[in-house]
Amino acid sequence: MSGARGAVVLLSGGIDSAVCLSLAAREEEAGAVTALTFDWGQRCWEQERDASCALARAAGVEHVLLEARFPYSGALTDAGADIPLDRTPAEIGEGGTAPTCFPGRNLVLLAFAFGIAFDRGARSVYFGPNALDASGYPDCRPGFVEAMERAADLALGSPGIKLETPLMGMSKVEIVRAGDELGVPWDLTFSCYAPVDGIPCGRCDSCVLRAQAFNAL
Repeated sequence: MSGARGAVVLLSGGIDSAVCLSLAAREEEAGAVTALTFDWGQRCWEQERDASCALARAAGVEHVLLEARFPYSGALTDAGADIPLDRTPAEIGEGGTAPTCFPGRNLVLLAFAFGIAFDRGARSVYFGPNALDASGYPDCRPGFVEAMERAADLALGSPGIKLETPLMGMSKVEIVRAGDELGVPWDLTFSCYAPVDGIPCGRCDSCVLRAQAFNAL
């Protein structure tokens, strides 16, 4: 895609995607960035939507809300399902497949993102997995990222759209430090798998890792 410019960012409203949004806006200029937020049936959809809308407005980028529905459920979509609570960061990072892994989610959402990037002539898609994600989520590992970029390139006729994963080797603490340097408005972000009355539960893996990152600064 000679002369391509701009980026598409997967924006969930959490810490990682907020940093990716800021990086993309700095690299490409805000006017050339499109943020995508998906309603895929997640229990925290309303909170993620509100956080993402606020972050996109603050960054001055276009924001698109999309829906993706899966014909199966999991811990993050079924309000009656149990999710791990009160685990330590060490327990969270033990490896294997996390109980909160939703099969196929990133595969589908990234397919949307690449298609939109192609349609808009963008040169990159930003996706925010980090070092700890790779331990428990197969679709957040380097092998998947490389294969996804290659598959999208073949499917779209080799436009050369890059799958940018700038946080891949970073810990949550390092990500927060990077966000501080970028001026990410942390008060607009939301990180919780199963909020209670719209408020972060404070006990799920996402809440635990968020608290650890900010407390370590």
